[in-house]
Amino acid sequence: MLQTVANSANFGTQFAEVVAAQGSLPITCPLANFLDKSAYGTDLRSAVKISRPALKADIAHFLNVTHGRHPGIVDHAATKIIEQEARDWLVQSIDAFAFERKYLNQLTVAAGPVHRHVGQDRVNTVVEGQSRSITMLATSDRKGTAVGAAVAFVLDWQATRPLLDRVAISLGIEAPPCALPDPQNSLSLVSDLASSATAQRAMLFGCEQMLAQQKGLWQLISTRHQAILAE
Repeated sequence: MLQTVANSANFGTQFAEVVAAQGSLPITCPLANFLDKSAYGTDLRSAVKISRPALKADIAHFLNVTHGRHPGIVDHAATKIIEQEARDWLVQSIDAFAFERKYLNQLTVAAGPVHRHVGQDRVNTVVEGQSRSITMLATSDRKGTAVGAAVAFVLDWQATRPLLDRVAISLGIEAPPCALPDPQNSLSLVSDLASSATAQRAMLFGCEQMLAQQKGLWQLISTRHQAILAE
């Protein structure tokens, strides 16, 4: 974990650096590049023809299994975040993610079933375990952990959301605008709540643990994708 800072005004910057360094974008960028490059059908290899729809189905399915149900991460966190400064952010995030869930459900139906692999039951168990871990973070009684987890999740979601939009466009679905709070507003919130070193440590803990879970989910999708390409 990165060392916390005493100046709360700088904490938002530090939080953003952690999200950038430990978030999911390095994993999702190659997947997005694959969808872009394979969109024109110039690669005739059967593995590519199979892996393109399989990747779209995996992205939609596993994100929907993890985040498509209510209550979600921010809903859970809202039961633990009592600070008045967070109220507007929570209301906007909860309302916005209700539409994100509908988006995930729409993508899942359009993408169809996932490609079956050897060890599929183990994959399902891993995803279910990640969902439980995410819920535990969002409902932590340690003051600051829930808000750190919720804000990190929203920021990471916004960073990787363009990949969902690529999937949507390829399936003939119009990608709706994302109404989650502006990233700067999210970072301003954590700065406002960084009143002590203890609060900062708890928020960074929630942030890092949430990013690890979300990155792990994307890594599972990427690993399945590489396995199909290698078939």
